[in-house]
Amino acid sequence: MKKIANIIATGISFFLILLFVYASVSKLTDFENFQVQIGQSPILGEYAGFFSYATIISEIIIVIVLFFKHSRMIGLYASLGMMFTFTFYIYLILHFSDSIPCSCGGILEKMTWNEHLIFNLACIVLIIIAINTIESKNKKKLLVVGALIATLPTLLLILIFCPHINDNQGDFKRKMISPLRSEYKTLQLPTDNYYFAGNHGDTLFLGYRKTPLLLSTVMPSFNDVKVDTIRLDNYNYQFRNVSINVLYPYFSVSDGKVPVIFEGKLPSLKVYDTGINRLYFSKFYLLEPKKYVFKTMLIKTRKSELGVLKSSSKNYVLAPEVLKTNADGIFDVDGNMIIDHINHQIIYTLLYRNQTITTDFDLKNIQRHHTLLDISSNDTIKTTTLNNGQTKLLKAPLEINTAQTASNNKFFNVSKVRGKDESFIKFRKSDVIDVYDLPTKRYRYSFYIKNDRRNKITSILSTKHHLYVLSGNQISRYTFK
Repeated sequence: MKKIANIIATGISFFLILLFVYASVSKLTDFENFQVQIGQSPILGEYAGFFSYATIISEIIIVIVLFFKHSRMIGLYASLGMMFTFTFYIYLILHFSDSIPCSCGGILEKMTWNEHLIFNLACIVLIIIAINTIESKNKKKLLVVGALIATLPTLLLILIFCPHINDNQGDFKRKMISPLRSEYKTLQLPTDNYYFAGNHGDTLFLGYRKTPLLLSTVMPSFNDVKVDTIRLDNYNYQFRNVSINVLYPYFSVSDGKVPVIFEGKLPSLKVYDTGINRLYFSKFYLLEPKKYVFKTMLIKTRKSELGVLKSSSKNYVLAPEVLKTNADGIFDVDGNMIIDHINHQIIYTLLYRNQTITTDFDLKNIQRHHTLLDISSNDTIKTTTLNNGQTKLLKAPLEINTAQTASNNKFFNVSKVRGKDESFIKFRKSDVIDVYDLPTKRYRYSFYIKNDRRNKITSILSTKHHLYVLSGNQISRYTFK
């Protein structure tokens, strides 16, 4: 029996050695990127330098201590402390942080945060089993040391995290009302990665990023999803980032990284190559038949600009005066674009700043308006250029405006910032939508949408009678009163 216990403890110990070797080596081989990712953490960002070195050094020390039999017990307890610290950190990120940062190297890079949380918990169970097989006659020591190991990192992370709990709270006060009926319908999608490609009244068109030539249609009955396959007249492209835009009955299929633009007209699903292959873009929307607004980054200036393309003539015009930068010209002007076809307006909402920009369909008559927020934490966005040429944020700025839609002369904005006297707990379990008057751009009111599952809203779409919310693998339809 003792021999079996030793085999179990040794097996688990060598599994941990492999795990920590892999984790530390992966961080060391891309240390610059690892430091940047730590800097983007909403909890550890201010201590990125210390934690980046401390994590790798700790993992290497644990590997050495686990390797030798006479020090293996110390290594197992140290592994338990390390794993518990990582696990509690992930728990804080998932349940209390306002933003979820990128992965931090090692195993985490191959998993989602939820998957990594489960993996860590499984590792903790294995470590406890290994310790228990060795300390089988001293349960009291296991309980005392285990409790101490669990308590210390918990207190440390709480002390680090607590000062940031109100970072996303402003001094403004929202006018909360309930413009939606209490009942709502939910339509489950096969998976996530869907996006609103457009609508025709309450007929919704969805694109799917993983199978980009599928066009899904949700009829006004909101009962099921009809899936069709778009046919190209030319498949001789290495597609990388396809998007579909529907302005019924016209639609386009485009890839700004190839680049290529196809055009078609429903109900036919055949689209035709426009021959436009020298215009690179990251965002692309139909304004009217054969006219588009796009966002691109100029190679010479490395700054983002908006432009208008007419596919019939293959001519485009850039408007550098629309996106004014305060910092890097890329992250600083990152945002979402929606088209108000009724009022013939393009509305660009900045992700990290409390500002919306409206223009006409020729990118003229530019107007800038502040959203409800009055915070200034994102005034300075700092970036760094890695050795491989990538530009990354040194610290993750607070996302302010995450999704928008417009209809009935109202502008709806999903905000990630709490107002004065708003409950932290309620804000965590809900999404708040601020509503503005489109003609005057003045704030009108706000309302909550319950989100117990904390699925990130990827897009919203409003029509005359309904508000559609796309999050995770479902669409929720709310009805206006």
